[in-house]
Amino acid sequence: MILLLAACTQTAPENPVRAVLDDGQVMTGQVQTETLLLEGGMGTLAIPVIDVGEVVPVEGGDLGGSGNYVTVWLRNGSELRGRWADPELTMGIEVGGSTVDVDLPMDQLERFQLQDGQFWPDGEIYRVTTSWGDDFLIDPETTRFEIENELGVFAPFLSECTSVEPLGDGDWRIELATGTVLIGPLTSDQVDFQLSMGPGTISAPLDTIVGIDRENWGSYEDNLYRYSGKGYSEEPVDSSAGEMPGLQGAQSSSPDVWFENAMLRETKRANASR
Repeated sequence: MILLLAACTQTAPENPVRAVLDDGQVMTGQVQTETLLLEGGMGTLAIPVIDVGEVVPVEGGDLGGSGNYVTVWLRNGSELRGRWADPELTMGIEVGGSTVDVDLPMDQLERFQLQDGQFWPDGEIYRVTTSWGDDFLIDPETTRFEIENELGVFAPFLSECTSVEPLGDGDWRIELATGTVLIGPLTSDQVDFQLSMGPGTISAPLDTIVGIDRENWGSYEDNLYRYSGKGYSEEPVDSSAGEMPGLQGAQSSSPDVWFENAMLRETKRANASR
């Protein structure tokens, strides 16, 4: 998968960012960008920058050591992974009463963060993992699975299903909440997942889908308490922020907090082991 991060050509709102370099320098300032463009096996995805929490190398410490392979964390815990091709980033740093434009040495980049903290998805969620290392949340009310067999063609929404799984011979088994069980091949060699945050749609080839799981992560406050002994100390939830479209019942941490993936990562790991 090829990942390309670039600024829009049009003037975009300024977004506060923080870049950590491997020599200990930290650059905090503004970047003129509105979307991140993700190009790869799932096509070109336009990710609104306000949905991005951070970008980190997959391994190797810095971007150069990882061979430009990175993980893009969205604020709701979704992860999109790939290679950042020809990365460039210019930041405006406020110092001495003026703005200094800095072209970051991208091979030294260890972490690229944005503000607004987490946007915790309360209640029931649907999570997709792929063989490429992606791990993202989807909207079950608008994502369909279309199956065809000798009885006809059926296209239930994921929210109608209690389970969706491949049988290993080209057929899939879909069980609905009504008790209906459908078995047969899907009508397409890919699934168009509607995301609850980030790019609107991700079209994943069937042979790359590792899991489609229904989970409940609990409330932001409960998880903050559960993991407080591990050194997580985020600001209290800012309930005045309200709900974000597409994330029913979600809560956001303080908008002045830099994004951290630690609590989201622990929660995902705990659910995967159940």
